[in-house]
Amino acid sequence: MKRLSGWSRRKHATAYWMILPAVVAMLLVHYIPMLWGFYISAHDVNIFTMVNWINAPFVGFRNFIDGLNPATTTGARALRSLVNITVYSIVAIGAGYVIGLAVAILLNQNFRGRTLMRGLILLPYITPDSVAYNVWKFIFQSRIGLLNRYLIQWNLVSEPPIWLIGPPALWSVTIASIWKGWPFAALILLAALQKIPQELYEAARVDGATAWQQFTMITMPQLRTVSVMQILMSILWNFNAFNQFYIMLGRDPGIAAEVPSTLHTQGGFY
Repeated sequence: MKRLSGWSRRKHATAYWMILPAVVAMLLVHYIPMLWGFYISAHDVNIFTMVNWINAPFVGFRNFIDGLNPATTTGARALRSLVNITVYSIVAIGAGYVIGLAVAILLNQNFRGRTLMRGLILLPYITPDSVAYNVWKFIFQSRIGLLNRYLIQWNLVSEPPIWLIGPPALWSVTIASIWKGWPFAALILLAALQKIPQELYEAARVDGATAWQQFTMITMPQLRTVSVMQILMSILWNFNAFNQFYIMLGRDPGIAAEVPSTLHTQGGFY
């Protein structure tokens, strides 16, 4: 086995010292809380044992079994929250991708004011959550909201619908999230579109390919890698969604719009 020289050992030691802060940060922020969470999940930690949680009774997987048992109130709400977040994520990610792709293709064309438009589409994405979702909360208000105001003005409804309570609440948050998230998809896809060689389209046109054939046979295959990355990132973000639900629906969004991050139990909020 080849031994490292003194200079090589010092070089490696310097590298280890350089990455040490990142390693410590990962331990403190990710791994230690994860291990702590696993420990607590296997013990009966409640309002009676919380003070001395280290000595709480060991229960194994009973907490997971009870938490996912549809026969119990806690299990039913947990399963419903998983269904809600799944429906929300599928619709928000799918609609956001389609809108983002359409806008990216449009902004990839040569037209006057294209640079300005590329900047303007980022406004929803860079708007702080507290501002964006409070605006949408106002839009969906039953009595003074802009949506109901125009629906009544155009004689589409006789009584103002309630959008932020019950089943419509989930769709109200979904619409707001689509508006907030599609510019990110557009930005990523636009960057990928600009990397596609124009020679591919020229050759396809020479061969008589229609615009749809060019889209399906050239554009989408070239966007596959970027699309997968964008969708995976969106899945992670949407399944951890909290701000939009908390801001628009409050601390208790109700069973119809409850998601894991806002899940309530009789014992409190977590």
